[in-house]
Amino acid sequence: MTMRIAPILLVALLVSLPTLLQGLGSPSPVVQDAEDDARADELVDRWIEAVGGREAFSELRTARYALTTELYESDTGRLRRARPRYVTLAKTPQGNLTRIERWEGNDFIVQTWDGETVRATMNGEPLAPGDKDWDETAYVSGDVHYWMGLPYKLRDPGVNLHYVGEDQGMELVGVSFGEGVGLHDGDQWRYWFEEGHTWPARLAYREEDSENWNVLSFQDMQEEGDYVYVGARVHYDDEGEGGVWKILRTGDLEWNPELPEGTFDQPGTSMP
Repeated sequence: MTMRIAPILLVALLVSLPTLLQGLGSPSPVVQDAEDDARADELVDRWIEAVGGREAFSELRTARYALTTELYESDTGRLRRARPRYVTLAKTPQGNLTRIERWEGNDFIVQTWDGETVRATMNGEPLAPGDKDWDETAYVSGDVHYWMGLPYKLRDPGVNLHYVGEDQGMELVGVSFGEGVGLHDGDQWRYWFEEGHTWPARLAYREEDSENWNVLSFQDMQEEGDYVYVGARVHYDDEGEGGVWKILRTGDLEWNPELPEGTFDQPGTSMP
């Protein structure tokens, strides 16, 4: 069945994108000063308060949800593919735990991560270093925790906020990371804040070894008690100059469910 993004949504998402990222590829002023700027702190703290404050996120112990990746033809808005992943998370004193399950065609893949040990299976058979799904486990596990933890994680130790100034009529905050923070020390992030709005209007990130910026916006905000999370992360083609090519949707969130013993252990041989 052919699905399309609603035309009104497309119009809203594409406004100002062609000019938003001008100059992103040039040397950035955000790394010139290692001290967090008070204005950058203020913008991020205001965002945190708007989504329930640190207390709301601190109450999250476990979660289960479906993370569906939708891929679109950016010129027509036609849905080409939708792939769900089933994510289970836990925050513990020992670190963040993750279990991710998905189907790829006829293959059932399970990835688990306890902050140190990667475990992955395909159709119940263990994978090893060199297998794509094993190699990606640590990254995708950190990724699902990171997005569920925004904006709170922007105030973690080793995360440096820098106020760049006004850009395209919005205030621009840059983010850099201290040594050993995250999987990639050299990742860079940008957040654009519009006057009168607490959430960023747009954001962009570039991974350490990449020359390209990923440009996206937050849509479809959802609430679970005092905790507010993003229902749809909308990505744009050509560093923001093209149409929508990907949407990641978070749905069916279970907040603090009781998890079966062994959820994050070595994936078993059974399939759902």
